[in-house]
Parts: sequence; C-alpha cells; structure tokens
Amino acid sequence: MTIEPLTPARRREMTRRHLLEAAAVVFARDGFHGASLDDVAATAGFTKGAVYSNFKSKEDLFLALFDDRLVREAADMQQVLRDPVEGDGRVEQLPRVQGVIERLWDDDWTALYLEFVLYAKRNPAVREKLAATVRHEYENTIRMLEGTYAAIDGTPNFPVPVLAKVSTAMFEGLMLYRFIDPASYTQETITEVLTFLYDTIGVNPRDGVEE
Repeated sequence: MTIEPLTPARRREMTRRHLLEAAAVVFARDGFHGASLDDVAATAGFTKGAVYSNFKSKEDLFLALFDDRLVREAADMQQVLRDPVEGDGRVEQLPRVQGVIERLWDDDWTALYLEFVLYAKRNPAVREKLAATVRHEYENTIRMLEGTYAAIDGTPNFPVPVLAKVSTAMFEGLMLYRFIDPASYTQETITEVLTFLYDTIGVNPRDGVEE
C-alpha cells in the first residue's frame, strides 16, 4: 500500500475541506446572518485563525461553499449526460437526469441561497462576487451541453447559450416555487419539465445520424 506524504499543500486542502463541511452544517442550521465564523471554527475543531487563513470573510466562505456545491452538482449531471444510452436516449436518460435533480432539491439550501441573494443585492461588492460565481456556473453549463451534443454527434435546434439560460432559469424557478408550495411541485412536475425540454430543444442530426 502506498501512502501519500502529508505535504503542507495536502494539509491545507484537508483543512479547507473540513471547514467547508463545517460551514455547510452551520449555515444550514443558523442561516447566513445567524452563522458566525466562530461557530464554523468550533464545529470544525479549529481556531478562528484557521478559518481566516483560508477565507477572507463569512461572505467568501459562503461563496466557496456555493462554488463547491456547484462543482459537485455539475459533475453528477455531466456523468449522467455522458453515460452511453441505447435506443431512445430520452427513455433511458430522462430518469437519470431526474434523479440528479431530485437529489439537488434541498429546501434548507434554497432558504440559505435566497437569504444570501437578498444580502448581496444590498451589498454591491458581494453582489459582484456572487454574479461572478453565477456566470461561471452558466459557462460550465454551456460546456456541459456542448459536450453532450458532441457525444451524440448532433446539433441543438437553438444556440447552446440560449439553452443554458432557459434550462437554468426553469429549474431555479421550480426550486423557488417548490420551496413556497411543495405539494404543487412533485416528481411528476420534474418529469413534465424535462419532457418539455427534451421535446423543445431537439436535435438536428448530422450526416448519418437519425433524429
């Protein structure tokens, strides 16, 4: 068995990861405004200095947590979209995509995100940082969709950047309305929206590829 040495870089990464996990617990429990860096440090078992050595402020810690969540969500979705399918791709792929979305819907996170969005709206510097994160998510969505169409050797009926905005807006809207009225937004709702997207987006086949 090979044991990797615990280098300073690995130690820093482990500390950062542990702090992010602690922050997820504290933010979910207390909300953005109610949480404190002292609580995050105590939950992680570190000093407050350890938090500040990795994150400049509570806002930066939240944004790092948000970005980490986006990366993991994108990886899950990308894996599903790139898994090979046979026959009617939608029949096989749609339930997999729906499974990822259902795992991502988290009312605690929705409440926390909305709290931070309102906070950022009133703080221009924080708003710009949040906007940068959201733009990065949009760019990643574009790349993911481009990779998906390349894998099936097809082109979409609409420009990929448009599809990225539409799909993101639809599911963020569903997330919000589900938070307000859970009974009206069920698994069936996700199926209906995904079916609509699959039917609307469509694929223009290239040579040798049937639609």
